[in-house]
Amino acid sequence: MSEPTADDRRAELIAAAAAADLTPAETVELDTLRAADPSVDREIAELRATIGELGALDWDDSAPSAALRERVLAIDDAPVRSLTPRRRRLVGLGVAACLLAGAGLGAGAVALLDPQGSGPQPGAPGVLGALEHVDFEGQASSVSIDASLVAHTWGTETILEIDGLAAGDSYSVVLVVDGEDVDSGSFLGSTVTIDCRMNAAVDRPDVERVQIRDEAGAVVATAELPAVGA
Repeated sequence: MSEPTADDRRAELIAAAAAADLTPAETVELDTLRAADPSVDREIAELRATIGELGALDWDDSAPSAALRERVLAIDDAPVRSLTPRRRRLVGLGVAACLLAGAGLGAGAVALLDPQGSGPQPGAPGVLGALEHVDFEGQASSVSIDASLVAHTWGTETILEIDGLAAGDSYSVVLVVDGEDVDSGSFLGSTVTIDCRMNAAVDRPDVERVQIRDEAGAVVATAELPAVGA
């Protein structure tokens, strides 16, 4: 089991702020984080908007099946923290937003991720805030992948729309930097279109390629990226 990282703590503080569940010490910690990273306030606002939208949905709060629980606990990279139930839900909303489209919400899930409805506009690779389309290769003919990247001051965002991956199987998105892997997130295959956004704290100019891998680590598809700032 991997130790919690700075990104894990950042996500926890954002979730706690959105849930109005900060301790006095955490409020000071969050203020320090805000001063160093202005995007924190935007993410808190977006998460609060997501909470409001999801609150109108008919959620099933019954306990997960034993099989699902075992699959979640088997994810070695998922840090185990002493979080309140509300915080656990909110920290996981990034994954939930990815899966909601596979449950049939589609454009609604994308709207929750971009509550202002404007979204990034196409631009050259590496331009901050611009939508950079990328082409994946190597996937099976039955798999369709529409992908883009967005460069941010805090890292690189990967936006995916995928059809045709085996339903229920686990996949990960990996950014390759100087030959090293940087995890950006994971998702489950679905019988319907998967729409999701994933983030990694690595600058876009440093990213050489993006890969989708299966649970065994085998590469399902690869997008080679143009050099930025060379």
